[in-house]
Amino acid sequence: MFTAIDANEKALGAGYGRSWSHAILLNLLLIAGQYAPAIAESEPQVITLTCDGTLTRTHKPTNPEELQRTSVVVNLDEQVVFFLGYVVPIKSVDGAIINFGGTLIVDYGFSTSISGHIDRASGRMDVTTVTLDPTKPNDPDIAALRYDVGCEGF
Repeated sequence: MFTAIDANEKALGAGYGRSWSHAILLNLLLIAGQYAPAIAESEPQVITLTCDGTLTRTHKPTNPEELQRTSVVVNLDEQVVFFLGYVVPIKSVDGAIINFGGTLIVDYGFSTSISGHIDRASGRMDVTTVTLDPTKPNDPDIAALRYDVGCEGF
C-alpha cells in the first residue's frame, strides 16, 4: 500500500522527512529554552536557615550566652530577613553576602535598630540589635545585643 508519507519521502528523498521533523523539534526546544530562565526567576526565592550560636549583651559586658536554636528566613523576593520575630529589610545581596538592617518601632514607642549580615559561603550570621527607651534617650544602659551564629540551609 502506498501512503502520503511514502510519497513525501520519495519526493523529498528517503529520510529527509525525519530530518525535517528533527529540525522542527530542535527549534521548539530552543524556543522553550529561552523561556526557562523566566520560569525559574518566577519561582519564590526564599531561603530557610537553622541557626545556633551565642548572644552577648554589649551594654553590660557579660559572658556570651548560648542562643536557643532558631530559624532565619531570607525572602529575596520581598527583600526581607525574618529573625527572632523581627522583619528587617535587606540592604544588599551578592553572591557572597546578604546585608540587612533597619529601625523598627516596637511597643510603647521603643525603637529597635537592627543591622546584620549573612556570609553565604560559611553560613555565619552576625546581628546587632539596639533597643532605645523613648523616656530615657541618653541612657548609657541601652539594651544592645550581639548575635553570633552559624546557620545551615544554603
